[in-house]
Amino acid sequence: MALNNRTKLGVTLAIAVVAALTSVLIAVLLLILAVFLIAWGQAPEQTETFVKGLPYGDSILNALSKLT
Repeated sequence: MALNNRTKLGVTLAIAVVAALTSVLIAVLLLILAVFLIAWGQAPEQTETFVKGLPYGDSILNALSKLT
């Protein structure tokens, strides 16, 4: 299975969180971001539809698109 850049970034972020569990709050937030990036890489259309339904969804997608 070929992984795209979002999925690779999500996996890398998840590994970094597990490796550096010094701050629980930061680790949880980074892990949530990692799971989101992995899901976004595997099913981009469904993930974007879900995020658009959230409050400030368009702003969130705009910020995350700049990240990748």
